[in-house]
Amino acid sequence: MNNRWNWLKDRLNKINSNPARFAKDIGWQASRVYELFSGKTKAIPLDKIAKASAILGVSLDSMINFNSGLTNQIRFAPAEEHSSNLYSSEIIPEIDIYDNDEEEDSNQLNILKESIYNYNGNDLTNKNIRCNWRIPNEFLNELKIQSSNVYIIEAVGDSMEPTICSGDKLIIDTSIKGQKPSPAGIFAIWDGIGISVKRIELIPNTEPQQLKISSDNPKHSPYKRKTSECCIIGRVAGVIKRL
Repeated sequence: MNNRWNWLKDRLNKINSNPARFAKDIGWQASRVYELFSGKTKAIPLDKIAKASAILGVSLDSMINFNSGLTNQIRFAPAEEHSSNLYSSEIIPEIDIYDNDEEEDSNQLNILKESIYNYNGNDLTNKNIRCNWRIPNEFLNELKIQSSNVYIIEAVGDSMEPTICSGDKLIIDTSIKGQKPSPAGIFAIWDGIGISVKRIELIPNTEPQQLKISSDNPKHSPYKRKTSECCIIGRVAGVIKRL
Protein backbone atom coordinates (compact mmCIF):
# COMPACT_ATOMS: atom_id res chain seq x y z
CA MET A 1 0.00 0.00 0.00
CA ASN A 2 1.31 3.41 -0.97
CA ASN A 3 1.99 5.56 2.11
CA ARG A 4 0.39 9.02 2.06
CA TRP A 5 3.72 10.64 3.10
CA ASN A 6 5.75 9.24 0.19
CA TRP A 7 5.54 12.60 -1.59
CA LEU A 8 7.78 14.00 1.16
CA LYS A 9 10.73 11.91 -0.07
CA ASP A 10 10.52 13.44 -3.53
CA ARG A 11 10.06 16.93 -2.14
CA LEU A 12 13.12 16.68 0.12
CA ASN A 13 15.18 15.49 -2.82
CA LYS A 14 13.94 18.38 -4.96
CA ILE A 15 15.05 20.98 -2.38
CA ASN A 16 18.41 19.23 -1.89
CA SER A 17 17.55 17.97 1.57
CA ASN A 18 17.03 14.60 3.23
CA PRO A 19 15.00 13.19 6.14
CA ALA A 20 17.76 13.70 8.72
CA ARG A 21 18.37 17.30 7.70
CA PHE A 22 14.68 18.07 7.51
CA ALA A 23 14.17 16.65 11.01
CA LYS A 24 17.01 18.75 12.40
CA ASP A 25 15.68 21.91 10.76
CA ILE A 26 12.20 21.55 12.22
CA GLY A 27 13.49 20.37 15.60
CA TRP A 28 12.27 16.77 15.40
CA GLN A 29 13.89 13.33 15.63
CA ALA A 30 15.09 11.90 12.32
CA SER A 31 13.63 8.52 13.26
CA ARG A 32 10.16 10.07 13.36
CA VAL A 33 10.50 11.31 9.78
CA TYR A 34 11.36 7.79 8.63
CA GLU A 35 8.36 6.55 10.61
CA LEU A 36 6.16 8.84 8.49
CA PHE A 37 7.23 6.81 5.46
CA SER A 38 6.57 3.48 7.17
CA GLY A 39 3.20 4.61 8.49
CA LYS A 40 4.20 4.11 12.11
CA THR A 41 3.90 7.86 12.68
CA LYS A 42 0.85 9.52 11.16
CA ALA A 43 1.57 13.24 11.45
CA ILE A 44 4.11 15.96 12.20
CA PRO A 45 3.62 17.68 15.58
CA LEU A 46 1.43 20.75 15.24
CA ASP A 47 4.08 23.09 16.69
CA LYS A 48 6.41 22.14 13.84
CA ILE A 49 3.98 22.41 10.96
CA ALA A 50 4.57 26.10 10.13
CA LYS A 51 8.33 25.61 9.84
CA ALA A 52 7.92 22.39 7.88
CA SER A 53 5.56 24.21 5.51
CA ALA A 54 8.06 27.01 4.90
CA ILE A 55 10.96 24.60 4.31
CA LEU A 56 8.99 22.39 1.93
CA GLY A 57 7.32 25.24 0.06
CA VAL A 58 3.87 23.87 0.86
CA SER A 59 0.87 26.11 1.42
CA LEU A 60 0.34 26.31 5.18
CA ASP A 61 -3.40 25.59 5.08
CA SER A 62 -2.76 22.66 2.76
CA MET A 63 -0.07 21.32 5.09
CA ILE A 64 -2.33 21.63 8.13
CA ASN A 65 -5.22 19.86 6.42
CA PHE A 66 -3.01 17.09 5.06
CA ASN A 67 -1.26 16.60 8.38
CA SER A 68 -4.62 16.35 10.15
CA GLY A 69 -5.87 13.76 7.66
CA LEU A 70 -8.59 16.02 6.29
CA THR A 71 -7.22 15.73 2.77
CA ASN A 72 -4.65 13.72 0.83
CA GLN A 73 -3.93 16.61 -1.51
CA ILE A 74 -0.82 18.80 -1.11
CA ARG A 75 -0.79 22.27 -2.60
CA PHE A 76 2.65 23.75 -3.14
CA ALA A 77 2.95 27.45 -2.42
CA PRO A 78 3.80 29.91 -5.21
CA ALA A 79 7.53 30.56 -5.44
CA GLU A 80 7.23 34.06 -4.00
CA GLU A 81 5.58 32.66 -0.85
CA HIS A 82 8.54 30.50 0.06
CA SER A 83 11.45 32.27 -1.63
CA SER A 84 12.90 33.05 1.79
CA ASN A 85 12.80 29.48 3.07
CA LEU A 86 15.70 27.83 4.86
CA TYR A 87 17.22 26.45 1.66
CA SER A 88 17.40 29.69 -0.31
CA SER A 89 20.68 31.52 -0.73
CA GLU A 90 22.14 35.00 -0.96
CA ILE A 91 24.66 36.54 -3.33
CA ILE A 92 27.66 37.69 -1.28
CA PRO A 93 30.38 39.76 -3.01
CA GLU A 94 34.06 38.97 -2.56
CA ILE A 95 35.97 42.21 -2.03
CA ASP A 96 39.62 42.78 -2.88
CA ILE A 97 40.48 45.04 0.06
CA TYR A 98 44.20 45.09 -0.68
CA ASP A 99 44.14 46.36 -4.27
CA ASN A 100 44.33 50.13 -3.95
CA ASP A 101 45.29 52.40 -6.83
CA GLU A 102 48.67 53.94 -5.93
CA GLU A 103 47.80 57.03 -7.95
CA GLU A 104 44.85 57.74 -5.67
CA ASP A 105 45.03 59.53 -2.36
CA SER A 106 46.77 57.05 -0.03
CA ASN A 107 44.24 57.82 2.70
CA GLN A 108 41.35 56.71 0.50
CA LEU A 109 40.70 53.05 1.33
CA ASN A 110 38.68 51.06 -1.17
CA ILE A 111 37.24 48.56 1.28
CA LEU A 112 33.54 47.89 0.75
CA LYS A 113 31.16 48.35 -2.13
CA GLU A 114 29.37 51.22 -0.40
CA SER A 115 30.29 54.13 1.84
CA ILE A 116 30.39 52.65 5.33
CA TYR A 117 32.51 54.83 7.60
CA ASN A 118 34.28 58.17 7.73
CA TYR A 119 37.92 57.99 8.78
CA ASN A 120 39.95 61.21 8.95
CA GLY A 121 37.51 62.84 6.57
CA ASN A 122 37.65 60.01 4.04
CA ASP A 123 34.76 57.70 3.17
CA LEU A 124 35.82 54.08 3.09
CA THR A 125 34.41 52.78 -0.19
CA ASN A 126 35.02 49.98 -2.61
CA LYS A 127 35.09 49.39 -6.33
CA ASN A 128 37.03 46.13 -6.22
CA ILE A 129 34.43 43.36 -6.36
CA ARG A 130 36.32 40.26 -7.51
CA CYS A 131 33.38 37.87 -7.81
CA ASN A 132 30.10 36.88 -6.19
CA TRP A 133 29.49 33.86 -3.95
CA ARG A 134 26.15 32.16 -3.40
CA ILE A 135 25.87 31.35 0.32
CA PRO A 136 22.91 29.36 1.76
CA ASN A 137 20.69 31.32 4.13
CA GLU A 138 20.86 28.35 6.48
CA PHE A 139 24.62 28.90 6.89
CA LEU A 140 24.23 32.65 7.38
CA ASN A 141 21.59 31.97 10.03
CA GLU A 142 23.95 29.61 11.83
CA LEU A 143 26.57 32.36 11.87
CA LYS A 144 23.88 34.78 13.16
CA ILE A 145 24.65 37.36 10.47
CA GLN A 146 22.51 39.15 7.90
CA SER A 147 23.38 39.04 4.21
CA SER A 148 23.23 42.84 3.95
CA ASN A 149 26.19 43.06 6.34
CA VAL A 150 28.35 40.31 4.82
CA TYR A 151 31.34 40.41 2.50
CA ILE A 152 34.02 37.88 1.67
CA ILE A 153 37.72 38.72 1.56
CA GLU A 154 40.81 36.62 0.91
CA ALA A 155 43.39 36.21 3.66
CA VAL A 156 46.93 37.25 2.75
CA GLY A 157 50.07 36.28 4.65
CA ASP A 158 50.87 33.88 7.47
CA SER A 159 50.24 36.06 10.54
CA MET A 160 47.08 34.22 11.59
CA GLU A 161 48.27 30.66 10.92
CA PRO A 162 47.21 28.02 11.77
CA THR A 163 43.73 29.50 12.41
CA ILE A 164 43.66 31.33 9.07
CA CYS A 165 45.97 30.57 6.16
CA SER A 166 46.89 32.68 3.19
CA GLY A 167 44.29 32.13 0.48
CA ASP A 168 41.47 31.29 2.88
CA LYS A 169 38.19 33.06 2.18
CA LEU A 170 36.94 35.00 5.20
CA ILE A 171 33.28 35.79 5.83
CA ILE A 172 33.24 39.31 7.28
CA ASP A 173 30.32 40.65 9.33
CA THR A 174 30.39 44.44 8.94
CA SER A 175 27.48 45.13 11.30
CA ILE A 176 29.97 46.53 13.85
CA LYS A 177 31.92 48.60 11.34
CA GLY A 178 33.57 51.58 12.97
CA GLN A 179 32.70 50.35 16.45
CA LYS A 180 34.87 48.97 19.24
CA PRO A 181 35.86 45.28 18.96
CA SER A 182 33.78 43.94 21.82
CA PRO A 183 33.75 41.10 22.59
CA ALA A 184 37.32 40.28 21.58
CA GLY A 185 37.84 38.18 18.48
CA ILE A 186 39.29 38.13 14.99
CA PHE A 187 38.60 41.24 12.93
CA ALA A 188 39.50 42.90 9.65
CA ILE A 189 40.99 46.25 10.67
CA TRP A 190 42.64 49.36 9.32
CA ASP A 191 45.31 50.04 11.95
CA GLY A 192 46.49 53.41 10.68
CA ILE A 193 49.13 51.77 8.48
CA GLY A 194 47.32 49.17 6.44
CA ILE A 195 44.52 46.62 6.32
CA SER A 196 44.99 43.31 8.10
CA VAL A 197 43.13 40.49 9.79
CA LYS A 198 44.14 40.16 13.45
CA ARG A 199 42.98 39.04 16.86
CA ILE A 200 41.88 42.21 18.65
CA GLU A 201 40.85 43.05 22.19
CA LEU A 202 40.29 46.22 24.16
CA ILE A 203 42.96 46.94 26.78
CA PRO A 204 41.11 47.80 30.01
CA ASN A 205 41.82 50.93 32.03
CA THR A 206 43.71 52.75 29.28
CA GLU A 207 43.22 56.44 28.56
CA PRO A 208 42.95 57.08 25.71
CA GLN A 209 41.44 53.66 24.97
CA GLN A 210 43.89 51.24 23.35
CA LEU A 211 43.66 47.98 21.46
CA LYS A 212 45.90 44.94 21.64
CA ILE A 213 46.43 43.66 18.11
CA SER A 214 47.97 40.21 17.90
CA SER A 215 48.59 37.32 15.52
CA ASP A 216 48.02 33.62 16.08
CA ASN A 217 51.41 32.92 14.48
CA PRO A 218 54.03 33.39 17.26
CA LYS A 219 56.51 34.67 14.66
CA HIS A 220 54.55 37.94 14.61
CA SER A 221 54.71 40.13 17.71
CA PRO A 222 51.59 41.81 19.15
CA TYR A 223 51.33 45.60 19.16
CA LYS A 224 49.06 48.31 20.50
CA ARG A 225 47.07 51.08 18.86
CA LYS A 226 44.75 53.79 20.11
CA THR A 227 41.16 53.11 19.11
CA SER A 228 41.10 56.56 17.52
CA GLU A 229 43.90 55.47 15.18
CA CYS A 230 42.06 52.39 13.93
CA CYS A 231 38.96 51.49 11.98
CA ILE A 232 37.22 48.17 12.52
CA ILE A 233 36.02 46.93 9.13
CA GLY A 234 34.21 43.85 10.43
CA ARG A 235 34.36 40.68 12.48
CA VAL A 236 35.49 37.41 10.93
CA ALA A 237 32.40 35.24 11.27
CA GLY A 238 33.57 32.22 9.29
CA VAL A 239 36.37 30.79 7.18
CA ILE A 240 36.19 28.87 3.89
CA LYS A 241 39.40 26.84 3.82
CA ARG A 242 41.30 24.82 1.29
CA LEU A 243 42.26 21.24 2.14
